[in-house]
Amino acid sequence: MCSFHVKSCENPNPKKKSKSKSKIQRDSDRMRTFIEKKQMSQFPFQGLEDKELSAFTCSIQDESAKQHINKLKESNRNFIKEIAVLKCENSKLDTVIQENVMLRNSLDSLNLERLKHVRLIQTIERELAEHASGTKNFEIEIVRLKEENRNLTNARQRLTMEFKNTDMHYNRILNDMEDEMQRLREENVNSRHEIQHLDIKHSNRGVRSTLAICSHGNSQQHHRRGGGYPRR
Repeated sequence: MCSFHVKSCENPNPKKKSKSKSKIQRDSDRMRTFIEKKQMSQFPFQGLEDKELSAFTCSIQDESAKQHINKLKESNRNFIKEIAVLKCENSKLDTVIQENVMLRNSLDSLNLERLKHVRLIQTIERELAEHASGTKNFEIEIVRLKEENRNLTNARQRLTMEFKNTDMHYNRILNDMEDEMQRLREENVNSRHEIQHLDIKHSNRGVRSTLAICSHGNSQQHHRRGGGYPRR
């Protein structure tokens, strides 16, 4: 409670009691107006001492800074959780990439088999050209090999398309995740810098507030020692 409030409450004069209550009500309304608008210029601090005014404004600013720092810390924790989730997804993508490598190896094996069959067909066709009186068994074998080669070709084309589509899809996902991780890292760094800046600013405000209170107390003590109150 302010000093003028104490003096008003201690006044035994019944005629001034209602006036003291209205004064307290006005001061309370002014305090509420200041908290809502948060602007020092809009609060008429009449009747308050400098020491009380400094302590009140510092407490408001410190609380606002603490709330902002807590919000930034919570945001930083959320960023760390998101990065952990992205790392988990990245490990899953590594597994998919390994499967794609296995598919690539299978595709290479199919290509080798196809080349072998093509060469075999070419050899058989040359033999048939040389031996025009070849038997029907050779023709059946050629038909079978051609059918098998067609199936292998279709399988190779299908696997090639699936591999390309899968590779393009996961490349896009990897690029998006890398961009997102980079953005989160930058936001995390910016949040840390802002927290450090607010911590320094908060500590500096506390020091300035303490110095202002000490300076005001010293000036009042010097005034009392030097002049005192005038005698009647």
